[in-house]
Amino acid sequence: MNELATRLKQIRDRLADLESMARADQTESAHRLTAELTRDLNQAMEEAAASGETPNPSAPAEPRAPRDPVEKCPRCTLRSFTFQEGTIRELANDPGHFEAQYHCMSCGHEAWRRMSCGHEAWRRMS
Repeated sequence: MNELATRLKQIRDRLADLESMARADQTESAHRLTAELTRDLNQAMEEAAASGETPNPSAPAEPRAPRDPVEKCPRCTLRSFTFQEGTIRELANDPGHFEAQYHCMSCGHEAWRRMSCGHEAWRRMS
């Protein structure tokens, strides 16, 4: 495990400690730990930016919402098949590819649709 990943895991573990302190009403200790964690995170982010290191460089970026969030419904054929915010997920059987849920505002049909990541067209050209 690389150094940055190790540091981020330690910060995550300390955040769990902070959560337990908040439950136990230890506010002064929680404030101290919050300040330490903020300093550690800022330092880790600066070092990662300076070295160009990312926590998981092989992980694909989640695609953005479609430019036109409304499409033609496959059931009623009206243009009311609407992209649902917050429903983007990675395909389990096809890593690096995503799908999102759509809902027809006319007939109520719901379905998951594959999303293009924008890189697929570029890959086909090269």
